[in-house]
Amino acid sequence: MGLYEDFRLDGQVAVVTGGGRGIGRGIALGMADCGADVVVLARRQADLDAVVQDIEARGRRGLAIAADVMDWNAIPAALDQVVDRFGRLDIMVNNAGGNLDRKTYALPDIPINKFDEQLQLNMKTKFWGSQQAAKRMDSGGSIINIISIAAHKPSPGFGVYSAANMGMISMTRTLAVELAPKGITVNCLAPGIIVTDMLVETMKISADDAEQTFGAQIPLGRTGTPADCAAAAVFFAAPASRWITGQFIDVAGGQP
Repeated sequence: MGLYEDFRLDGQVAVVTGGGRGIGRGIALGMADCGADVVVLARRQADLDAVVQDIEARGRRGLAIAADVMDWNAIPAALDQVVDRFGRLDIMVNNAGGNLDRKTYALPDIPINKFDEQLQLNMKTKFWGSQQAAKRMDSGGSIINIISIAAHKPSPGFGVYSAANMGMISMTRTLAVELAPKGITVNCLAPGIIVTDMLVETMKISADDAEQTFGAQIPLGRTGTPADCAAAAVFFAAPASRWITGQFIDVAGGQP
């Protein structure tokens, strides 16, 4: 087998939460491009159906599961459905996250229920997805937690989100050690500024203005794309990274 084949995902089955739009959609399609069958999970059925259509257009099998990752029964049920349908689970991408109400909260002012919501959405769901996926990975596998470069720095208005992302780096490192005997790698991918629907809705800015405003702040001169994130996710999922675990990589155009 040559090096090229080490970046292929043929015969593998991947699950991507938050896979209906934005970064999750990009990762799902990237994995299909590289040979994986892909299950996408999110709340909006219409978005999921469109992604599955694109997956199948690439010659791969797709499956849409409409579910809320904050329903703690949803992930186990979804993963059981994946194993029943495809016979295996190889790749788990815990991508769903963000802020449900598209509002920012300074730490001195955030209501405690919003604090809890942010922790649950951006850390607990990813822990739960990791744990439940590992239980169903009988022949090794790859778990990829999508976080943000907000983990590394002060993030006014997004303090709990930032803390949850940093928490996922720590949890990923521990999971990597604890799951290594099962042949499961666990890594984090931290996107920088990607102009998604969630970003423009939260920042109350148009996509064009976001590209211009944020792109000027990035050393490589542009904002990121879901395809940029997909390339890194495919690497973490592929045999090429079989000896890499407990790590995180910024996909941020050089932005600190």
